[in-house]
Amino acid sequence: MTALTPRVERYARLQWLIRLRWLALAGVSLGAGLAAAGLVPGVNIEVVAAAVAVGVLTNLFFAWRGRQRGETDDRHVGQAVLDTGALTLVIWAAGGADCPFLVFYVFPVLLAALLGGRAALWPTGAACAVGIAFQFAAVRADWLRVGTWDPIAPYDRALAIGALALTVGMAAYFATRLSDALRRQMTARQAADAMLRLAFDGLDAGVEVIEGDTITLQNHRAARLFGGRIGERWRCPGRRDGRCVSGGACEGGMPERCQFTRADDGGRGPEQIYEMLALALPEPRRMMALYVERTAEVLGQRRLMLTERLASLGRAVQGVAHELNTPLATIQTLGRDVLDAIGVGPVPAEVRADIDESARMIVDEVQRCRRITHALLGRASQLDPLPAAGEAPVGAAIERAIAVVFTHARERVQVDLGGVAGAPLPLDPLVQIFVNLLQNAGDADPGGPITVTGYRGQALRIEVRDRGPGLDPEAARHLFEPFFTTKPPGRGTGLGLYTSYALARNLGGELSLTDHPEGGALATLTLPLPPAG
Repeated sequence: MTALTPRVERYARLQWLIRLRWLALAGVSLGAGLAAAGLVPGVNIEVVAAAVAVGVLTNLFFAWRGRQRGETDDRHVGQAVLDTGALTLVIWAAGGADCPFLVFYVFPVLLAALLGGRAALWPTGAACAVGIAFQFAAVRADWLRVGTWDPIAPYDRALAIGALALTVGMAAYFATRLSDALRRQMTARQAADAMLRLAFDGLDAGVEVIEGDTITLQNHRAARLFGGRIGERWRCPGRRDGRCVSGGACEGGMPERCQFTRADDGGRGPEQIYEMLALALPEPRRMMALYVERTAEVLGQRRLMLTERLASLGRAVQGVAHELNTPLATIQTLGRDVLDAIGVGPVPAEVRADIDESARMIVDEVQRCRRITHALLGRASQLDPLPAAGEAPVGAAIERAIAVVFTHARERVQVDLGGVAGAPLPLDPLVQIFVNLLQNAGDADPGGPITVTGYRGQALRIEVRDRGPGLDPEAARHLFEPFFTTKPPGRGTGLGLYTSYALARNLGGELSLTDHPEGGALATLTLPLPPAG
């Protein structure tokens, strides 16, 4: 079936309506002829003739305008109101409410519903209601009466039956036309939806069509993302707890764009980053949501930003390392002087032991800082050849980290390393890892106990557990990213876990952070067994 353009279809409607009017005018003229012949003596011929003249003129005008413009107003409000006025004149001339053809007021309403829709239906219905009220008033008020309905027998009964039969027949005709029009509209809508679905299924993006707030169409990519939800109310995929994770605000309706993360294939595939774009369709109250995969683009932008931040950090760290070398050298000299001084003068034994431990820790930690700053400056070959720069037992590294982090509260940390304690490993990276882990555990549960447990099997496993609130689900996804921190401003740089993770990988091991089943967080450092001997 060949589809008509809207312009041609509107002109076809106009031609059908003009022919219908000519048929109605012919019927009215036939009735006027019967009245002139004396079969219906009470009809006012002059008023009927005026109504017919008005109908002929308006029909000629509409036919001329249709030929000139090739189209007409879809609403047909003016035509419907004119038809109602002409019908009112004819029935008024034939006796008003007493005339059986009063039921013909249903025809303008049916025409308005068929051709103009809701925009023409209400004014036409109001005009018909006014016309009917006028006909009843004309019967009761003599000064309004211009004609009477008093046909001679048996034409009175024949005309009444004819009016009823004509009304039923025309109503059936209009109903058939209306159902055909609705069927054609539905068929066209289904064909358009099929074309849309065929086009959308070929896109490498998810597509949903929303009418009002209900999803009416969904392509296969959107069904893989969200499951089949045609007929359901549309929900913003980026909304969590009543707000949009990123992009525009979801509150108050559909955002113009929104970014969200979703695993493809119903959650079984890898997690991807998508961007939702809302587009308005030509039909009213219809929107299209387009879900475009942006994983590579977003990750590329993040890597670029991270590279820039790390480059800036590297330049800043080199400057800081250069400036720290001089005071560190001074502190190292003073620490050695303290050690020399307590070896000369008389000092109580308990005080001597405490001062000796502190002074030696000062010297060792300064040496470790100097090795770090020299490495940052690219002069690793100039590191001091001290025993602390080599390997040391795991137990010694953990004790050093505890002494650094909990100088006056070592009793908070309970250590049970078992067979791991004596395993020799590089001291500096191991101390740095445990300093960071112990600091995080202490911040998570200030004043609470911390346990360090070691296990020896096919690898070395050391666990650091706190009794804090555990991991936030959102933060757990970014734990080892540089500059990510959940601490307040000024209390964390977001580099502790990132550095510890990098050091663990350099040692050939792994570092993980999870929730403990009994509460709190559990950091697990897994390292390969050192070579035998």
